[in-house]
This record gives sequence, structure tokens and C-alpha cells, in this order.
Amino acid sequence: MSKSVIETPPKGGFSFDLCKRNEMLAKKGANPPSFRKTGTTIVGLIFQDGVILGADTRATEGPIVCDKNCEKIHYMAPNIYCCGAGTAADTEAVTDMVSSQLQLHRYHTGRESRVVTALTLLKRHLFK
Repeated sequence: MSKSVIETPPKGGFSFDLCKRNEMLAKKGANPPSFRKTGTTIVGLIFQDGVILGADTRATEGPIVCDKNCEKIHYMAPNIYCCGAGTAADTEAVTDMVSSQLQLHRYHTGRESRVVTALTLLKRHLFK
């Protein structure tokens, strides 16, 4: 039986292919780009039984830390959370508005909120 020329990557997990490429480039004398901190760190992990969201808590204005305990993971519905980066007050106001509309929708329909419903409400608000 012939082996396929194109190897399919493993399902899920992290691929180290670029690490090997970077080592090869370093051996040839190519300098890697310098790192630059640009602000908020938000991470989302998907696993078989759910999702994990994580974010830092600092709000900065240039080099100054304005708030050391800024919430960046916002509740929208029992099954929906939103991570925000950028202007914290705007994110808070928009997610509060959508959260209240989702709650009214749940009361009206008697069903759990769908992500597509939250997305539609966000799109309508942001593109007015």
C-alpha cells in the first residue's frame, strides 16, 4: 500500500513546524523579529468538555497602569461570555446592553441563548 505524500497534521494540539523553521533560519543567520508588547493578553482554550477563557486584569494608558483590576471577561448569558480588549468602558457598556437583550430573549422564548443571537445583537449595535 502506498503512503500519501502529503501528511495530514494531527487533530488538535500544537504544531511545532514553525519552531523547526525558525531554528533553520537562525542557523542561516536570519535574525528573528523583536517582541513588542501591545496590550491585553486574552487566551481561549477549547477542549472536549468545554472552553476555558483567561485574560490579564491590567488596564493601561501607554506605559501607565490605570487600573490593576479591570474585568476583561464579560458575562453575556449563562452559556456565553465575551472577552474584550481596547476601551474597557465601551466593552462593558456594549456587553451589558447585549446581556440584557439576551435575558429578555430567554424570557420570551423560554430557551437558552444561542451564540448566533448574541452575534446578531452585537453586529446590529456596532454597525448602526
